[in-house]
Amino acid sequence: MNNSNVRILLAAYNGEKFLAEQLDSLLQQDYPHIQIIVSDDGSSDATSSILDRYAATYPDKITHYRSGQRFGSAQRHFMHLLNAFHDAPYIMFCDQDDVWHPDKVSKTLHLMHQTENGSTPCLVHTDLRVVNGQLEPIADSFCAHSGLDGHRLAPNQLLVQNVVTGCTVMVNRPLAELACRETSTEDMLMHDWWLALLASCCGNIRFLEEATIDYRQHGSNAVGAKNVHSPAYLLNRLRSNSMRRALSKTATQAKAFRDIYCDQLSRPQLELLDAFIATKDANIFKRDYLYLKHRLIKSGLIRKFAQLLGL
Repeated sequence: MNNSNVRILLAAYNGEKFLAEQLDSLLQQDYPHIQIIVSDDGSSDATSSILDRYAATYPDKITHYRSGQRFGSAQRHFMHLLNAFHDAPYIMFCDQDDVWHPDKVSKTLHLMHQTENGSTPCLVHTDLRVVNGQLEPIADSFCAHSGLDGHRLAPNQLLVQNVVTGCTVMVNRPLAELACRETSTEDMLMHDWWLALLASCCGNIRFLEEATIDYRQHGSNAVGAKNVHSPAYLLNRLRSNSMRRALSKTATQAKAFRDIYCDQLSRPQLELLDAFIATKDANIFKRDYLYLKHRLIKSGLIRKFAQLLGL
């Protein structure tokens, strides 16, 4: 492994409870060539002072960046940081409340080096271990717990279902630069999903089937780990019509993605995107025809059932 610099972007907001533990785990990485950029989105607790303290104690590792802006969402915050700091060879994204395993950077970087081919845009993501607020194990694999397959990374698969969790992601500089095109975050559901689509369509994307992070569940997570094997999950899907609403938003995201990157996409990719975008306003018969024809199908029996019935 060479000595390439890895830049870690940490976006914080009211994270005083777990922030120090997360920062300590970054500083304990076995890969030494890291630079940590920390940013606070106008917290009302002690988050900013914690970041100040760590930046003053570890000036060679940690920089406290002050944007002077309010973002109001994780994707806006992270995309701003990516635009501001995309000139590193490799970039990782960090939440405020998890704990990174000591070899997280080194293992992810190792797979990144195997994935890269010259200046090809690349993304690598990993599995996670699900823990509670006290770091006690809930599930050894986030993917298994959530009924997801981290290897489902083809464009038709990612268009309908994101399997990439942002706090496990590493991107190389070519992908970061491509992602920094003028982009509105209004139709972007999450930055990790957007970056995964971009890598799948325009470069290479790989999954490390190993947990590299303790993914803390504490009741205030922006997304969190859903147990798809529970009866409550199925009942919620059946009652709420949430799948149909989610797929409509996903089709809107696909249109925004197509508009921005149409010059980078092949004709088959454009046709795939057009088919998925058309599902938003189609009746159930046309919609399911397009889903099945282009294999725009979610994984898991419950999700497939809900998708095709328009629940």
